[in-house]
Amino acid sequence: MQRLKDGFNMNFGNACVTRLFDGEPDHFVPSSSAFLVESDLFLMAGRMIGHCFLQGGPPLTGLSPAIVHILCGGTPETAVIGINDCPDIDLREKITLLEGSSELSADEKEKFDSLCLAWDLPLMTSGNRRWLFERLLHHAVIGQVLRQIKQIRKGLKETSLWTLIRERPDVAQIIFPRESSAVLTPESIVDRIRWPTMTDDDDDDDCSVEEKSRVTGYLRQFIQNASTDELKALIKFWVGWEAPTQSLNVEISHSSLPRASTCFETLRLPSHYKEFEKFKKDLMASVNTHDTGFGLV
Repeated sequence: MQRLKDGFNMNFGNACVTRLFDGEPDHFVPSSSAFLVESDLFLMAGRMIGHCFLQGGPPLTGLSPAIVHILCGGTPETAVIGINDCPDIDLREKITLLEGSSELSADEKEKFDSLCLAWDLPLMTSGNRRWLFERLLHHAVIGQVLRQIKQIRKGLKETSLWTLIRERPDVAQIIFPRESSAVLTPESIVDRIRWPTMTDDDDDDDCSVEEKSRVTGYLRQFIQNASTDELKALIKFWVGWEAPTQSLNVEISHSSLPRASTCFETLRLPSHYKEFEKFKKDLMASVNTHDTGFGLV
């Protein structure tokens, strides 16, 4: 999901990273690139969103409410669009000038006339200023990306998620949550952790209760003091994606560096640590390999 928001490392001739969504958090809209549509990349995005949701993975956060409205079956005409939904800063500044009632300069009016002609809209007059503001904003946010939205919806249909959306419109906020609702907190992680048993009865366990208690205490301290980005990196290292699963397992073992078995949602921590700073340094070194090694250093 993070790749859908941040972009893929594909160079199509104009950038090292190809972004499928533009804009700011909670106002992301599909890219207006015709090449991406012709490559069926938004169809792929719809499949990714559907499969990830059905498998209990992280959702795609931060989409514009107007885009979510149309994706879930609403019409473009009934979508509520805000000025922050316009991803093009230059266009946003131009359109904002129409929102007020101040007189436009000759240069500004000429720019608006060129924009209106390019988008097959009538020229601005004193009587159609507000209407023109709404039409320009609608075209900048939705009108240019209707094909992209249809491809995403088609991808959702191929995963059978569309049936759920049609039958239960209230799940839209779960499938496409706001960015703020997806913020990880230390409490949400600690509550899901299954800590190792603090007994010496297991013959297969070579670590003492003292070692388990010390290292798990270091982990708890790290989680309580980590930043949001560090928590996301830890969870991705732990389970393979940015959202915590229902249970997060911790094991203490005799090894050199922290490792993770993402398939079993298990974090394996070495028992030899005697200082928190050394533990934190090694854990961050391992966590920072999540994009390439999934926890194996």
